[in-house]
Amino acid sequence: MMYTRLGPESEDWAGKLAILRKALYGLIGSCAQFHHHIFAELEKIGFKPFKDDPDLWMRDAGDHYRYVAKYIDEILIMSKDPKAIIDLLEKPKGL
Repeated sequence: MMYTRLGPESEDWAGKLAILRKALYGLIGSCAQFHHHIFAELEKIGFKPFKDDPDLWMRDAGDHYRYVAKYIDEILIMSKDPKAIIDLLEKPKGL
């Protein structure tokens, strides 16, 4: 877990201690946190990971297969309609 003390720009919250719950780019655990996050999101929309490569997912779309590959913090989508997958992944989540 990572903590920070809020600065004066936080006005009423200035000086208070905050727990950072999101992975930050460049931290040692950021890649692992991103992997866990994207894995959960892809499972929610029906993708299954390959047994031999946990960074490659597949989903049967009926007339073709959809693939999502992840390398560190980059994603490659292979599908007849990649925008549909992007829209599902970008759909706002509840806080």
